[in-house]
Amino acid sequence: MGFLNILKRRETTSAGEVDAVASINETVSDHYHIGMEMARRGLYVEALKEFKTVAREQPTSAEAHYNVGVTYGEMGRFNEAMKAYKQAISVDPNYAEAFNNLGLAYANLAQHVEAVKAYLQAIRTRSDFVQAYNNLGIAYYNCGSYSEAIKACKKAINIEPGYLHAFYSLGLIYIDLKDKQLALENYKALQALDSGMAHQLLNRIGEASL
Repeated sequence: MGFLNILKRRETTSAGEVDAVASINETVSDHYHIGMEMARRGLYVEALKEFKTVAREQPTSAEAHYNVGVTYGEMGRFNEAMKAYKQAISVDPNYAEAFNNLGLAYANLAQHVEAVKAYLQAIRTRSDFVQAYNNLGIAYYNCGSYSEAIKACKKAINIEPGYLHAFYSLGLIYIDLKDKQLALENYKALQALDSGMAHQLLNRIGEASL
């Protein structure tokens, strides 16, 4: 999960508000940039304080709530992360990244059916969202829906042929299905993309004694 680099600014409709709004936005921007720096340093408690200030000052900024969610996620506080992502989605119902991260939060709480629903929403919002397709495949895999998992991971590869995480996910699925040949095919594809991750998959194949 990554932090957004830009927060939307509240638009003004009255010329008389310009100076006051500029002052508010400058203060909010300070909190945002401090939060980003704290997060970069791994100081998530401090970052959360800054991002929550931004969200309080700009309650109609979906990105502000999203960054609160990301920070909670980095802290392992997934229930609170979900609340923040849902707040972001209530502001912007087409916020694909918030749906995807909501799915990740559900997955971390082993709520895989809910994760599937969130990833599907992300994909409906953005049809070329390769990470969401791969995450959907993993969620289906964790639900035991292997055919749907394979379909989702292959869709990720169709969108981005070099997306190594999808090859790794497919390899794990085929290991569970006891299909050594297809697991090795994904290992070979992965080897051309990332030898380290390919080695991890090969180790998993060996451990499974297929």
